[in-house]
Amino acid sequence: MPCEKTLVYYGLAPQYWGHFAAPMTDRNYGLESNKKVDVYLSFKNDEAHHMGMPLPAGRIRVSKLDSADGTLEFIGEDTLDHTPRNEKVLIKMGSAFDVVGERKQTDYKLDTLNKTLTETIEVTLRNHKTEPVTVLVKENLYRWLNWKITARTHDYEKQDSRTVHFPVHLAKDGQATVRYTVQYSW
Repeated sequence: MPCEKTLVYYGLAPQYWGHFAAPMTDRNYGLESNKKVDVYLSFKNDEAHHMGMPLPAGRIRVSKLDSADGTLEFIGEDTLDHTPRNEKVLIKMGSAFDVVGERKQTDYKLDTLNKTLTETIEVTLRNHKTEPVTVLVKENLYRWLNWKITARTHDYEKQDSRTVHFPVHLAKDGQATVRYTVQYSW
């Protein structure tokens, strides 16, 4: 079955996402970086993909044809929630072995008088594959609800009120750095 492979880098450690009753102004909050780039496979649960039936919740195992001997080779597994027909199926396959990321804060300014916080984040991706790849950099703008990206090196797509995605193309054995400045106001 044809699937789309997506690489996703989420640099924040999981504990740095939540809801606050006031702006998160602690400059050290969210500095712990995750180096792993996750690998996802996706397909639409429709007849065009030889599916088109409700899928029950449970474990899904993924195999691919080994070109050397024609046998199926196990490449990963995930658990699915109930999935109706004609919906997208997203399978987390694990972490990439040869694509890594690093996230760091390069600037931080808190102006309590004007009730603003400006922060610059830098995400560096390194591709050690022998082929080019595209990595989706997922960033949560977690410090407060009102935000504006004032400078950036790459285009981004706003996903919801606190999440942006930066698609980044990496050449084989290449490196790229996404840098953006976000201003929060309250």
